[in-house]
Amino acid sequence: MKTNSFIDIFAFFGWALFKQEGAIMIRQSLIAPLLVIGIMISAAAADTVTFKGMSATGGGKPIMLTGNLTKPQGEGPFPAVVMLHGCLGMGWYEKYFGIWARRIASWGYVSLQVDSFGPRGESDICGADRISTIPTPMRAQDAHDAKSYLAGLPFVDRNQIALMGWSHGGWSVLSAIDETISIQNRGDPFRVAIAFYPYCAVPLRGFNAPLMILIGELDDWTQPELCQLRMPSGKTAHEIILKVYPEAYHCFDFEGLDTYVSGHRLLYNPKATSNAIQQVRKFLAKHL
Repeated sequence: MKTNSFIDIFAFFGWALFKQEGAIMIRQSLIAPLLVIGIMISAAAADTVTFKGMSATGGGKPIMLTGNLTKPQGEGPFPAVVMLHGCLGMGWYEKYFGIWARRIASWGYVSLQVDSFGPRGESDICGADRISTIPTPMRAQDAHDAKSYLAGLPFVDRNQIALMGWSHGGWSVLSAIDETISIQNRGDPFRVAIAFYPYCAVPLRGFNAPLMILIGELDDWTQPELCQLRMPSGKTAHEIILKVYPEAYHCFDFEGLDTYVSGHRLLYNPKATSNAIQQVRKFLAKHL
C-alpha cells in the first residue's frame, strides 16, 4: 500500500469516528499520530542487498556479503549506520534489528544490517567451541566492507558513517576501530562507534573513533567488570563512554525477550532500553 493511501485511510476513519460537533480536538489528537505512523512505516522498508567483501571464501574468492538496507524518506544524502549482529546470527537478531533499523531511520539515518554468518554457511557460533569460527577481526573487515558499500550509494553521505554492534557484534566493533587490527581497504575511519554489551577482551585504547559502550550490570555473558577494568585512566584521542545499567542483563534492549542461551540470561529491561535509546541518539547526533 502506498503511503498516501495508508494515510488517507486513517484520516477517513478519524473523520468518520469524530464527525460530531465538539470533537475536533480529539479527532486531531487521533489523526496526527496515525499520520506519523504511516510515514514511519513507509520510511522503514528494508531491502536485501549483496556486496563484495575482502575476506576470502574457502575457495579463495572474495566473499559476497548480504544485509538489510533501510533508509529514511527523501533523496539524501543521509548519514548511515553499519549494524553487526551477535553470535546467534542474523536470523535470530532480525526481529530486534528491524526495530532498531526503523528507529534509526526515523532519526534520519540509513542503516545496513550486515549478515556475517549466512554467507559463510553459519547460523550461530555461540558455543565455547564455536566462538572462534568467525573471529572478530574477520567481522571488523565485514564492517569496513559495508562502509565502503554504503559510501558508494548516492543517498549516503560517505563522510558520515557510524558503526553499531551487539554482543559478538559489539566485540567486533572494538576490533573495527582498533588501529592495530589489520583491515584491507580500511579507508576513512568510522565517525563514531557504539557497542552494546561487548566482550572487552583488551584495554580500551588505541581506537580511531569515539566509542560508547552500553552494558547491563547483571550481564553474566560479557561481564561489565571487564569493561570497567579496561577503561583508560588517562586522556585518549577520542572520547570513550561506558554506561552500565543497574539490574540489566544481556540483550536488555530487545523488547519482550526473556530466555536463556548457553546458560546465560537474556532479558528485556524497558528502563535501561529507554535510556539507551536516548544515549544512542545523542551520541550519533553529536558525531554525525
